[in-house]
Amino acid sequence: MFGMEQSWGKAPAPSVIMDLSPIARLDGNARWELVDATVEAWRIQVDPAARFYGVADNSLYYKLDPKGRQKLGEWKRSRRARSVSWADPELLELATQFSDASVVTTDLFRDHRRTFPWLQGTTRIWKPVFVAGTIRFEQLDYSPIPAEEVSWRIEEANLTPKGFGGKEVRDALRYEWACTNTACLWSRKAVIEEDPAFKDGDVVCPSCSAPARRLAVRAGTKEIVFFLEDDEIDRIPLAERAELVIGRSRDLGRYDVREVLDGAAAARISRDHLKVVNRNGRVFAEELGSKNGTEFVAAEGRVVRLQTGIQQALATGERIALAGGILNLRLSGKHRPRGTYEPDLTTPPFLRNESH
Repeated sequence: MFGMEQSWGKAPAPSVIMDLSPIARLDGNARWELVDATVEAWRIQVDPAARFYGVADNSLYYKLDPKGRQKLGEWKRSRRARSVSWADPELLELATQFSDASVVTTDLFRDHRRTFPWLQGTTRIWKPVFVAGTIRFEQLDYSPIPAEEVSWRIEEANLTPKGFGGKEVRDALRYEWACTNTACLWSRKAVIEEDPAFKDGDVVCPSCSAPARRLAVRAGTKEIVFFLEDDEIDRIPLAERAELVIGRSRDLGRYDVREVLDGAAAARISRDHLKVVNRNGRVFAEELGSKNGTEFVAAEGRVVRLQTGIQQALATGERIALAGGILNLRLSGKHRPRGTYEPDLTTPPFLRNESH
């Protein structure tokens, strides 16, 4: 089961799939209260028995206040949400899998209509509208668009995020970047999980505009997928030559299990439980002397308990189980997505005055 690019585990099938990042920013700020208000409004106006599932960009966590981060963690613990580097394709894959579910978003997904042709003419997608403190829903117009428009929407979505142009963007987006401002929330992550910005000829953090430090080539980045039992909750990029420590602690280059496990389950994970490293594009897991141990599960089901300090290579189809499987991880078989840039998809490039 873990060998596939699975999208679902044991959680109940959703009847509503939510694009959490734009919903939380309906009023221009990132507020989880807007997610709660959207759920409540849907139950009142559409379906009181609706089952909700949300997909968030990893960057949303850093834009929410502490209460909002706690609420996002609660959704993950209850198998109602996951965070990924780029939510759009993940959300649309789930909507393809659960073809009877409604989708709540603000996006027209014009640049995804070649990959997901069911979007052309669909009546499943609804936009939450926040007016005077209340939320109502409008059906988004997904009238079919011609193939040539789909093509330039895709091209536009891959062109120029946040102040880049021409060769600069192509060169910069070949690499991973880290924020150098210790006061910025992105500095707590080994990799900025949004596309970088460009200011006065330099690459800067898209959040605080501090200079960004260039890391390894993005092509060598691997994604680590975290699960509660069979249900995916997080996808974390691991740049080449980077490492990620999994345990009960917050710091740069760490995955704090307390964000996704309840108190009793988190207590079974040691402060420094497991280290995952990316060495020249190959991923290795190393047990750090935890109390409750770590197991390697091969693709064919063979289980081996990891020994402290010995690095175990991890390939697609294999997984790592911490503390008897309270938390599982595996390699993603997908390529690292290129951030969460939201292009201007309203005007064709050939009608603009600007040149690329």
